[in-house]
Amino acid sequence: MKHASELIEKAGAALGRTRDKLRDAAVCQRATVRSVKKLDKNIYLLDYRNDYHLPELLEKGVSSIGGLMAFAADSLTFGFRLCKIGGDEGAGCSTFEAFTPAGDHILARNFDYKPAPCFLVWTHPENGYASVSSVDANFMLYGSTLKCSRLNAHRVLIAPYCCVDGMNEKGLAIAVLQLRAKATKQTDPGKKDITTTALIRAVLDTCANVDEAVALLGRYNMRDSLGINYHYQIVDASGRSVVAEYIDNTLHVYERGSDAYPVTGSVYEDDGLDRQYASNFSLTKDTGAYRIEQHGEDRAEAIKKVLKEKDGTLTELEAMDLLSHVRLLYKHDIYPWTVVALWSAVYNTQQKTVKIAANLDYGHIYTFKVDAPRRVLKHEAIKKSAYPVTIWSH
Repeated sequence: MKHASELIEKAGAALGRTRDKLRDAAVCQRATVRSVKKLDKNIYLLDYRNDYHLPELLEKGVSSIGGLMAFAADSLTFGFRLCKIGGDEGAGCSTFEAFTPAGDHILARNFDYKPAPCFLVWTHPENGYASVSSVDANFMLYGSTLKCSRLNAHRVLIAPYCCVDGMNEKGLAIAVLQLRAKATKQTDPGKKDITTTALIRAVLDTCANVDEAVALLGRYNMRDSLGINYHYQIVDASGRSVVAEYIDNTLHVYERGSDAYPVTGSVYEDDGLDRQYASNFSLTKDTGAYRIEQHGEDRAEAIKKVLKEKDGTLTELEAMDLLSHVRLLYKHDIYPWTVVALWSAVYNTQQKTVKIAANLDYGHIYTFKVDAPRRVLKHEAIKKSAYPVTIWSH
C-alpha cells in the first residue's frame, strides 16, 4: 500500500508540473502575441521578452531545420510541433557597407523574396546583447498575413530563430545572402552543428565585433538550411567589415587590408574599391569543381559604380535610394509568385539605428533603435530616386 501511495503521489506531482507548464505556456504565448504591433500593412513590430534558450541550443547543437523545430517544440512552443520553417528557392539579396558624412559605419541590405510582411524583432537575452533583427513572415507564419490563429500564435514564439539580418547593442550587424550552390554540411567531430538562422541569432547575442563573429563561425559545423548555400556580410562599430562564405564545406573570410582575412583570391582583390559588398555570387574566384550558379553581378556592378563615384560615403537615405535601385522585381520562373524586395534596411553601427522600408514602399521609411523597441524615431520618404528603374537579371 505504501508503494502504491508513493506512486500516486509522484503521479500527482507530475500532473501538477504539467498543469503549471501548460499554464506558463499560455501566459508566455499571450504575452508574446500581445507584444506584436502592426505598423502598417508591410511591417509588424515585436518586442520579444521571453527566454528562447540560446545557450541550451548551442550546447546541444542543431543540424537541420527539423532539429531547430524540435528544439522549439520542447523549449518555446511547449510541446506544440510546428511544420517546416522556410520557403522555396529563388531569393536574391544585396548588401554593401559605406560611411556617412558624419563618419558612421553603415550596412545596407536588400532582402528579395516572395511578398509577405516584415517583422522587426527586439530581443533582450539575460546574458547576451540586446538586438533588433528582421524576420521574413514567409519563414514564420501560415499564409502571408498575420492572422489570430493558434498556429500563428505558436510560430511567433520562434521569431528569434527566424532572423536573416540584424544589429546588436554593440553595433555588430550581420546579413545573410543566398548562393545557388550545394548546401554546406561540415562534419568535424570536434564541433557542434549549427544552422543558418541559429548562427545569426548566436552572432547577434554573443559577438561585439567581427573577430568574435568570425571566431564563432569557426567553432561550429555549418549545416545550411533549406538545401541552399549562403554567405554573410558582417560589420561592426569600429568600421570593419568582413564577408564570410563556405565553398565546398570550407570557410573563406575576406576583409580589405587585413592580414588575418586577406582578400587574395577574391573578387575584391583587384576591383579598385575600399568598401565591401555582396550579392548572390561567390566572392571566391576559384571554386574548383564546386558548382555555383552565379547571379547578381549586375547589381553588384551598380553598387560598385556608386561607391566609387561617392568615394564610399553616403547618407543613410542615399544608401536606401541605392538599395531601391538594385531591388529585384520579377515574376518567378517556376513558382507562382513575384520576387520583390521584402525590405531594404540600413543599419547604423554607431547610432545603433536601423532605417527600413518594406515591400518596395520607399515612401514610408521608418527609423528604429536597438534600445527603443517598437518606437518609430523618424518617418521619411524618397520622393524621387536618383536612379533609373532597372530590370536586373535573376
